[in-house]
Amino acid sequence: MSTAPPSPEHVALDHPEKGELTVFWNDGSARKYALADLRKACPCATCRDLRDQLSSAAGLTLLANESLDPSVEVVDMSTVGRYALQFTWKDGHNTGIYTYEYLYGTGQDLDGEGKDR
Repeated sequence: MSTAPPSPEHVALDHPEKGELTVFWNDGSARKYALADLRKACPCATCRDLRDQLSSAAGLTLLANESLDPSVEVVDMSTVGRYALQFTWKDGHNTGIYTYEYLYGTGQDLDGEGKDR
């Protein structure tokens, strides 16, 4: 039997002026995310197509800063089932689904180890 992946216990948009999101995971860890980084890595089909047009590299590439609203801000956040978060951005975009697996593997570690995943 496999172990269930970590899930968020608390998600905080506690640093909106800094453009940050903090997720506290059920394994006791905490990670900080730059909202601009999350927006640039949007996993929706539209953003994937745009990244494909902007880059011939395979895999997930980031959207260029000039293709995004410079004032990256989350206006709403919701859970998708038991596996993901979905954001509504100030620019109106809301189709990206950020899986817990993806989020857990990214961001800045706040557990004092100082390493990023």
